[in-house]
Amino acid sequence: MAGCPGGLGLGHMVVSPPRGAHGQFTEARNNYLQITIEMLPDDVLLEVFDFYRLHAAQVSRTRPWKWRYLAHVCRRWRYILSNSPRRLDLRIILKYRTHTSTKSILDSWPALPIVIRYHCSRRQKSKTKRLNNVIESLQYPDRICEVDLVAPSSILGPLVCFLEKPFTALEHIRIGSNRTGSLPVLPGTCLGGSTPRLHTFRLDGISIPFSALRPVLLSASNLVTLELRHIQNPGYFSPNAFLPILSTLARLATLSLRFDHPTSRLAQNIRSPPHAWITLPLLRRFDFRGASEYLEVLVSRMSLPALSDLSVIFFNQLICEIPRLCLLIGLVDALSSLNEVRVTLSESPSQRFASISLSRPGPRKSVPGELYFQIGFKKLDWQLSFIAQIVSQLSPLFSNATSLVIRHLISLTNEDRDVDPTQWLELFQPFNGVRSVHVDKGFVPEVVQVLGIATEDELFPALTSLELEGYDKSESVQEAVQPIIEARQRSGLEINVYG
Repeated sequence: MAGCPGGLGLGHMVVSPPRGAHGQFTEARNNYLQITIEMLPDDVLLEVFDFYRLHAAQVSRTRPWKWRYLAHVCRRWRYILSNSPRRLDLRIILKYRTHTSTKSILDSWPALPIVIRYHCSRRQKSKTKRLNNVIESLQYPDRICEVDLVAPSSILGPLVCFLEKPFTALEHIRIGSNRTGSLPVLPGTCLGGSTPRLHTFRLDGISIPFSALRPVLLSASNLVTLELRHIQNPGYFSPNAFLPILSTLARLATLSLRFDHPTSRLAQNIRSPPHAWITLPLLRRFDFRGASEYLEVLVSRMSLPALSDLSVIFFNQLICEIPRLCLLIGLVDALSSLNEVRVTLSESPSQRFASISLSRPGPRKSVPGELYFQIGFKKLDWQLSFIAQIVSQLSPLFSNATSLVIRHLISLTNEDRDVDPTQWLELFQPFNGVRSVHVDKGFVPEVVQVLGIATEDELFPALTSLELEGYDKSESVQEAVQPIIEARQRSGLEINVYG
């Protein structure tokens, strides 16, 4: 076999000679043994390749590593790689960036597992040749281990029709549409109804009959991630029908259910299921969007001891009663140690949103653990009412908070300014342990007004730091705050106001 060419990225290895018997260097101490990488035996090179694979997987978050760069170095390296496909987890990644036919690519390599990745935005035009290559790739269901299709609905429609065969090697699947026009519909015999090796199942804006979804999930006992987002009315399923499926997914770590319409608001005659308790011992992240009635039934018989991140987005509803969800949250140890509250009022071109979160201080990505609630309302008083209801029902958790941040990301109207200050007071009262409060500039007048009408025992009795954005530049705010500072000093409470 041909040797590796010189000047490779791995370069030369420099080995120093051993020490002598009396701890002195041998007479060759100033000489170095030059060893080129082509002198290493095959088993050592295999160890080097495997180490590179593990490092690449760690950096790229377990995505398939780019082993083909090594295979193109020389014939010897290609031979070592091709002889250890399982240990090195070799996979052929098809991205369809050129017009090269799929068959010619696959014929140039051994029969390795196939990764299909096809992303096409609305601005891009899908070339017929590339689309045909994707369809041709789907003709190898026994070799496909990953499917990642993100494209407009008009393009996904013809592709999903080829997902009716059993994909026995499939480990990860993600299909997402831009939700314009009619939604792509997965076939009734989706994935042949059997995916024993499936780890990740993500659908976003894809319609699938529950009769087709059920056998797929029941066969996926190794499933780790399940995300069903933008669920339309045709794909609706009741919580009572979904709970038996969840009971079989003991390895599930991430669950996301997002409905697009209030169909998830149950009919009046649907009650909590008579099933036995369901425990998902490894579930760390639970993401839900829908009606509170649906979620209440879903969690009524669930135990999630490992839960660390819970995100809940409700449809517009003035009354939000979640006693069963509160009971579930109260039994989760990881959520009991969160101490930073963020109240955020934001808006999009078509909607306003109110959210409240309980987390640990620090960047969210590096500090795990968060409890998050959101709802969409146009009126500020309705937003405050929703947040107050959440805080009241989960007061044991929120009373432990030591930091409160109030974010202002909306344009306030005169109607917003006329909100009864007692609504703010009702919202703030459970935060007995808060020591620091930050208020964005837009809500400074409201918060100062509430602090002025409430006694120090009634509101934030532990407060020592108050950050009011723009405080240092506003004499009117300083004048309004001065009586609050003096009243707390008379009670023996020191407070630092700045901003």
